Amino acid sequence: MKINTLILALFFQAGHSYSQSTNRENYDLRFPGKEISKKCSDLFTTLRSIPNEARFSTFIKGDSILLTHSDEEWFWKLLPGKNDGVAIDLLFKDQYSCDNVQRLATSWSHKGFLLPPLYHDDIKKNLIPVKKGYVAIYAGRIPSSWKTENLEANYMLIENKYLCYYTNIVNVDYHGWDLLKNGLYYDTLKSEQLEEKYRDLSKTLHFTIPFEKDKWEYKESDIRPLYDSLKLTDYEIKAIRIHAFTSIEGTTIRNQKLQGLRAESIVKALQSFQSEKLESTITSNENWVEFLEDINESSYRTLTTLSKEEIKDKLKSPDLLNKLEPILRRHRKAIIELDLEKRVLYLKSNGDELKKYFNQQLTQHNIEEALYLQQIIFYKIQRHELPEQFLNELELPEKLEYGSLLINDASFRYESSYSSLSEAIGTFEKLNALLKNNPKIKYNLCALRLRSWLGSPALVNYEELKKEIDALRKMGIPELLVRRLRINYNIILSEIYLDQKKYAEKDKAVEFIYDSYKILKLNDEDLLNLAKYFAHNSQFDLSERILQPRAKSIDVSEDILFYYLSLTIFDERNTKNASYRTIMLNAINSNNERYCTLFYPREKGGVTFQLLSDTYLKKTYCENCNK
Repeated sequence: MKINTLILALFFQAGHSYSQSTNRENYDLRFPGKEISKKCSDLFTTLRSIPNEARFSTFIKGDSILLTHSDEEWFWKLLPGKNDGVAIDLLFKDQYSCDNVQRLATSWSHKGFLLPPLYHDDIKKNLIPVKKGYVAIYAGRIPSSWKTENLEANYMLIENKYLCYYTNIVNVDYHGWDLLKNGLYYDTLKSEQLEEKYRDLSKTLHFTIPFEKDKWEYKESDIRPLYDSLKLTDYEIKAIRIHAFTSIEGTTIRNQKLQGLRAESIVKALQSFQSEKLESTITSNENWVEFLEDINESSYRTLTTLSKEEIKDKLKSPDLLNKLEPILRRHRKAIIELDLEKRVLYLKSNGDELKKYFNQQLTQHNIEEALYLQQIIFYKIQRHELPEQFLNELELPEKLEYGSLLINDASFRYESSYSSLSEAIGTFEKLNALLKNNPKIKYNLCALRLRSWLGSPALVNYEELKKEIDALRKMGIPELLVRRLRINYNIILSEIYLDQKKYAEKDKAVEFIYDSYKILKLNDEDLLNLAKYFAHNSQFDLSERILQPRAKSIDVSEDILFYYLSLTIFDERNTKNASYRTIMLNAINSNNERYCTLFYPREKGGVTFQLLSDTYLKKTYCENCNK
């Protein structure tokens, strides 16, 4: 925990009026004033030393306020004396309503309704039994006439009855992290064996189609060059996802209509190339993200200080619109994803036919064709075109000759949840005895044992596991796959150290993870997992750093976009930044309702409604959410 000097400014702020949800009562608290550094020196010294992982939290349970701390030893170091303690300030969301009325309390000590302070001996009486090494106390009761659904509890730290530290809790999800995905290694055909018939049973393609100003209709002849360049003749388009963008000039209603027409026109043109029904998903937005990014480095950068409606009003000027056209034309486009399935005769076969073909290839010792048929069978099971028990009907002998097929079968059963973790480990241990020194089996065992270690730390020899992971390099396993295993290893190790309060050892593991992830090609799901993991370890700056490049992208996932905001939106230095405001606008355009929930009370899943003390955030909230 670090001292925030901005928080200390609370003591020198004055309010103008107060509502019935505030009080003037200070109890016996003392005002440290300009001598705060002297009066609060012991507390500040401890706060500067305390590990970041040692955190306070407040919870509202029924009519009770609970205060918790994640490290019992450090908690008592913060409050060693009989006149050291804590206090709770209760705030209501209606204190931040969309008007110019000041509803915060006029007292120097608090903003809302101050509950009686608890000092050292009171705290000991109010302790609630929790997990060893943690602290939880009953910190006060909410008045019975109050509704609690729009209420938040801030906490204060007291030294010798001087109110020294005041802060609110920001709600950031740091519990939902998981290991990086380490898919099991399948034994497939080598590159020199991959004839055209064996390639890409299914795949997803990404591309961008630009639009001309005010044009929305696409014909087959417009799409034909794209269709041919992607070599789609041998594939059936199973699904298409289109995110259509217009430039920002014009009315929002007109632009929404134009976006939809453009997307539907692309779907219609692609449908003309096949008889099979094309499933489509269409989303659309005005392209504010790239517009604000592009003008931020131009002579039109003053536009970034305006609201959306103010910018649209400026763009009603034909002269300005003409000057901005070289920028705006780049913003009219559609980002497209195509899910493709190869036109293969086997894919039309039913279960009995596939079983007959597969068993024939085994009898003829044609492993290559059997591997391809196995891939098709897996694909059809995943699409629920075959039942999961179909695998049990295949005659797959446990012999060295069929090792590749056995590895794939065991991998698919586990990844599709048709076998448990313990069953999968047992199967691969048997395969390891049959197919001695097979690197793919060794890799799969390492990946499975990591997952087992996460669930049952005492059951895995983690030092031996580290040696097995490191040995994979010499066995020819690609470095990037080994690196993912090493990252997952250190994630689990850091959790053990954190639970043991070994913060220095934990920090070394976290540092290794941050240094190692950069060479990996991580998707949005992996990046979000890592960001939550770093936040879990109170390394919020690392979480912010790894998400920021994606948060600025027009095609960023909503989950990354909103998690990045939850990490950063409470910092007024960000909300004053034009580039950051662009990210916020992207969030509003992507999902206005989800953006508004950031300002819900913490107990209802929001970051905190106290964000509305920021003038810019209150303005955007009142424009977009105060319906």
